[in-house]
Amino acid sequence: MSSFASNLVRTGLVAACLVLAGPTALASAAPPAEGSSSSDSDGRHRNLTSSSTYMPLPPLTATVQANYRSQGLLQIEAGLEIDDPRLRRRVERYMPRLRNAYVSALTLYAGSYYSFGEVPDADRIAALLQEATNMTLGQEGADVLLGMIIIHSD
Repeated sequence: MSSFASNLVRTGLVAACLVLAGPTALASAAPPAEGSSSSDSDGRHRNLTSSSTYMPLPPLTATVQANYRSQGLLQIEAGLEIDDPRLRRRVERYMPRLRNAYVSALTLYAGSYYSFGEVPDADRIAALLQEATNMTLGQEGADVLLGMIIIHSD
């Protein structure tokens, strides 16, 4: 069996054990496989595509408020599609600035456009994140792709 196949089987078995064992097993999950990076093994990034031009972003969150109280958390999973290798390197250098711009855009959305209890508007969120990307980089070419939008209520 190839190394890839054995890692896939091992990952599948660990996932099945975690599902059967429940949340207490998450703390004692198996160590990362050889050759895997720490960002892949911490469970925060999942590859939505095998494309070499896709760059996953760390999870983005913003507090959702209603009646002057925190009512929950807006969580976004997204990535960038970047065809130009030079722009990709620039995005990697600008990632702290981009993350700040994304959190600001999500905070604006959660505070101004979103009413607690409604379904989040994916088109508006994508437009706000795309605008933040273009303004931070000073050019177009890095397209925002949304993978998941969740509202966690208190």
